[in-house]
Amino acid sequence: MISWWNNMDLVGQIFALIAIPSTLILLVQSVLVIFGGDDDMDDGLDLTGNGEADTPGDGGGDGMALFSLRGIMAMGAVGGWSGLVMHQAGINLGVTILLACAFGFLALVGIAWIMKISSKLQSSGNIDLGYAIGKVGTVYIPIPPSMTGSGKVNLTIQERFVEVNAMTTSERKLTTGESVRVVATDETGMLVVEPVSK
Repeated sequence: MISWWNNMDLVGQIFALIAIPSTLILLVQSVLVIFGGDDDMDDGLDLTGNGEADTPGDGGGDGMALFSLRGIMAMGAVGGWSGLVMHQAGINLGVTILLACAFGFLALVGIAWIMKISSKLQSSGNIDLGYAIGKVGTVYIPIPPSMTGSGKVNLTIQERFVEVNAMTTSERKLTTGESVRVVATDETGMLVVEPVSK
Protein backbone atom coordinates (compact mmCIF):
# COMPACT_ATOMS: atom_id res chain seq x y z
CA MET A 1 0.00 0.00 0.00
CA ILE A 2 2.77 2.44 0.93
CA SER A 3 4.75 1.59 -2.18
CA TRP A 4 1.59 2.07 -4.30
CA TRP A 5 1.15 5.50 -2.73
CA ASN A 6 4.80 6.48 -3.16
CA ASN A 7 4.80 5.43 -6.82
CA MET A 8 2.01 7.92 -7.65
CA ASP A 9 2.64 11.51 -8.66
CA LEU A 10 0.90 14.43 -6.93
CA VAL A 11 -2.17 14.40 -9.21
CA GLY A 12 -2.71 10.68 -8.61
CA GLN A 13 -2.37 11.19 -4.86
CA ILE A 14 -4.98 13.98 -4.95
CA PHE A 15 -7.44 11.72 -6.79
CA ALA A 16 -6.73 8.96 -4.26
CA LEU A 17 -7.25 11.36 -1.33
CA ILE A 18 -10.69 12.17 -2.73
CA ALA A 19 -11.63 8.58 -3.55
CA ILE A 20 -10.46 6.61 -0.50
CA PRO A 21 -12.23 8.53 2.34
CA SER A 22 -15.39 8.89 0.24
CA THR A 23 -15.46 5.15 -0.39
CA LEU A 24 -14.90 4.35 3.30
CA ILE A 25 -17.76 6.64 4.38
CA LEU A 26 -20.07 5.06 1.78
CA LEU A 27 -19.15 1.59 3.08
CA VAL A 28 -19.88 2.62 6.69
CA GLN A 29 -23.26 4.06 5.67
CA SER A 30 -24.11 0.90 3.74
CA VAL A 31 -23.25 -1.31 6.71
CA LEU A 32 -25.41 0.88 8.97
CA VAL A 33 -28.36 0.58 6.60
CA ILE A 34 -27.96 -3.19 6.17
CA PHE A 35 -27.79 -3.83 9.90
CA GLY A 36 -30.65 -1.50 10.78
CA GLY A 37 -28.72 1.51 11.99
CA ASP A 38 -30.46 4.88 11.99
CA ASP A 39 -28.05 6.19 9.36
CA ASP A 40 -28.31 9.71 10.82
CA MET A 41 -25.36 10.86 8.72
CA ASP A 42 -27.66 11.75 5.85
CA ASP A 43 -29.99 14.40 7.28
CA GLY A 44 -28.72 17.00 4.82
CA LEU A 45 -25.95 19.56 5.09
CA ASP A 46 -25.63 22.35 7.65
CA LEU A 47 -24.21 25.14 5.49
CA THR A 48 -24.79 27.97 7.96
CA GLY A 49 -23.44 26.27 11.09
CA ASN A 50 -26.67 26.70 13.06
CA GLY A 51 -27.02 22.99 13.87
CA GLU A 52 -29.89 22.40 11.43
CA ALA A 53 -29.82 20.95 7.93
CA ASP A 54 -30.07 23.72 5.34
CA THR A 55 -30.33 21.21 2.50
CA PRO A 56 -32.67 18.27 2.79
CA GLY A 57 -31.26 14.77 3.09
CA ASP A 58 -32.61 11.74 1.31
CA GLY A 59 -35.92 11.89 3.05
CA GLY A 60 -36.14 15.60 3.56
CA GLY A 61 -38.81 16.31 0.99
CA ASP A 62 -40.80 14.94 -1.88
CA GLY A 63 -38.30 16.23 -4.45
CA MET A 64 -34.93 14.82 -5.41
CA ALA A 65 -32.37 15.85 -2.76
CA LEU A 66 -29.00 16.12 -4.52
CA PHE A 67 -26.86 17.38 -1.69
CA SER A 68 -27.06 14.62 0.88
CA LEU A 69 -23.92 13.24 2.49
CA ARG A 70 -24.46 9.93 0.70
CA GLY A 71 -24.69 11.65 -2.69
CA ILE A 72 -21.60 13.79 -2.13
CA MET A 73 -19.58 10.78 -0.96
CA ALA A 74 -20.72 8.84 -4.06
CA MET A 75 -19.60 11.76 -6.22
CA GLY A 76 -16.20 11.81 -4.49
CA ALA A 77 -15.74 8.05 -4.75
CA VAL A 78 -16.75 7.71 -8.41
CA GLY A 79 -15.00 10.91 -9.48
CA GLY A 80 -11.85 10.12 -7.52
CA TRP A 81 -11.44 6.54 -8.68
CA SER A 82 -12.30 7.30 -12.31
CA GLY A 83 -9.89 10.26 -12.28
CA LEU A 84 -7.14 8.10 -10.80
CA VAL A 85 -7.65 5.35 -13.37
CA MET A 86 -7.70 7.79 -16.29
CA HIS A 87 -4.65 9.67 -14.99
CA GLN A 88 -2.68 6.45 -14.61
CA ALA A 89 -3.75 5.42 -18.13
CA GLY A 90 -2.05 8.56 -19.43
CA ILE A 91 -5.12 10.52 -20.53
CA ASN A 92 -4.65 14.29 -20.79
CA LEU A 93 -5.03 15.95 -17.35
CA GLY A 94 -7.69 18.43 -18.48
CA VAL A 95 -9.80 15.69 -20.06
CA THR A 96 -9.29 13.49 -16.98
CA ILE A 97 -10.51 16.20 -14.60
CA LEU A 98 -13.48 17.03 -16.84
CA LEU A 99 -14.54 13.38 -17.16
CA ALA A 100 -13.97 12.67 -13.45
CA CYS A 101 -16.23 15.61 -12.55
CA ALA A 102 -18.85 14.41 -15.04
CA PHE A 103 -18.79 10.84 -13.70
CA GLY A 104 -18.96 12.16 -10.13
CA PHE A 105 -21.95 14.36 -10.96
CA LEU A 106 -23.71 11.41 -12.61
CA ALA A 107 -23.14 9.41 -9.41
CA LEU A 108 -24.58 12.29 -7.34
CA VAL A 109 -27.71 12.45 -9.50
CA GLY A 110 -27.99 8.66 -9.59
CA ILE A 111 -27.90 8.31 -5.80
CA ALA A 112 -30.48 11.09 -5.40
CA TRP A 113 -32.77 9.40 -7.93
CA ILE A 114 -32.38 5.97 -6.28
CA MET A 115 -33.16 7.42 -2.84
CA LYS A 116 -36.21 9.24 -4.21
CA ILE A 117 -37.52 6.03 -5.79
CA SER A 118 -36.84 3.95 -2.67
CA SER A 119 -38.58 6.56 -0.52
CA LYS A 120 -41.68 6.38 -2.74
CA LEU A 121 -41.65 2.57 -2.63
CA GLN A 122 -41.39 2.62 1.13
CA SER A 123 -44.23 5.10 1.56
CA SER A 124 -46.52 3.38 -0.94
CA GLY A 125 -46.55 0.03 0.83
CA ASN A 126 -49.57 -1.49 2.54
CA ILE A 127 -48.66 -0.29 6.04
CA ASP A 128 -51.61 0.81 8.17
CA LEU A 129 -50.40 3.86 10.11
CA GLY A 130 -53.14 3.28 12.65
CA TYR A 131 -50.87 0.61 14.12
CA ALA A 132 -48.30 3.31 14.86
CA ILE A 133 -50.37 4.92 17.64
CA GLY A 134 -48.69 4.23 20.96
CA LYS A 135 -45.42 3.12 19.34
CA VAL A 136 -42.11 4.70 20.27
CA GLY A 137 -39.82 5.86 17.49
CA THR A 138 -36.74 7.98 16.94
CA VAL A 139 -36.60 11.43 15.36
CA TYR A 140 -34.67 11.27 12.08
CA ILE A 141 -35.19 14.80 10.75
CA PRO A 142 -35.88 17.43 13.47
CA ILE A 143 -39.54 18.29 14.04
CA PRO A 144 -40.47 21.98 14.53
CA PRO A 145 -42.51 22.87 17.65
CA SER A 146 -46.26 23.49 18.01
CA MET A 147 -47.38 21.90 14.72
CA THR A 148 -45.54 24.59 12.71
CA GLY A 149 -43.83 22.13 10.37
CA SER A 150 -42.95 18.51 9.85
CA GLY A 151 -39.91 16.30 10.28
CA LYS A 152 -39.45 12.56 10.06
CA VAL A 153 -39.37 9.69 12.54
CA ASN A 154 -38.10 6.14 12.23
CA LEU A 155 -40.13 3.38 13.84
CA THR A 156 -41.28 -0.20 13.36
CA ILE A 157 -44.86 -0.72 12.17
CA GLN A 158 -46.22 -4.15 11.30
CA GLU A 159 -42.72 -5.62 11.57
CA ARG A 160 -41.31 -3.11 9.05
CA PHE A 161 -38.79 -0.40 9.87
CA VAL A 162 -40.13 2.75 8.20
CA GLU A 163 -39.54 6.49 8.00
CA VAL A 164 -42.69 8.59 8.31
CA ASN A 165 -43.53 12.32 8.24
CA ALA A 166 -44.38 13.65 11.69
CA MET A 167 -45.46 16.82 13.50
CA THR A 168 -45.57 17.56 17.22
CA THR A 169 -47.73 19.51 19.63
CA SER A 170 -44.72 19.98 21.90
CA GLU A 171 -43.66 23.57 22.48
CA ARG A 172 -40.04 22.76 21.75
CA LYS A 173 -38.27 21.39 18.67
CA LEU A 174 -37.69 17.64 18.73
CA THR A 175 -34.11 16.89 17.71
CA THR A 176 -32.50 14.04 15.79
CA GLY A 177 -32.10 10.89 17.87
CA GLU A 178 -34.77 11.84 20.41
CA SER A 179 -37.32 9.20 21.41
CA VAL A 180 -40.96 10.08 20.67
CA ARG A 181 -44.33 8.39 21.09
CA VAL A 182 -47.00 8.47 18.36
CA VAL A 183 -50.27 9.91 19.72
CA ALA A 184 -52.30 10.33 16.53
CA THR A 185 -52.26 10.03 12.75
CA ASP A 186 -54.28 11.45 9.87
CA GLU A 187 -55.44 10.39 6.43
CA THR A 188 -52.47 12.08 4.73
CA GLY A 189 -49.99 9.76 6.42
CA MET A 190 -48.76 12.34 8.92
CA LEU A 191 -48.04 11.21 12.48
CA VAL A 192 -48.46 13.39 15.56
CA VAL A 193 -45.80 12.63 18.14
CA GLU A 194 -44.77 13.79 21.58
CA PRO A 195 -41.43 13.43 23.36
CA VAL A 196 -41.06 10.41 25.60
CA SER A 197 -40.70 11.54 29.22
CA LYS A 198 -37.38 10.56 30.73
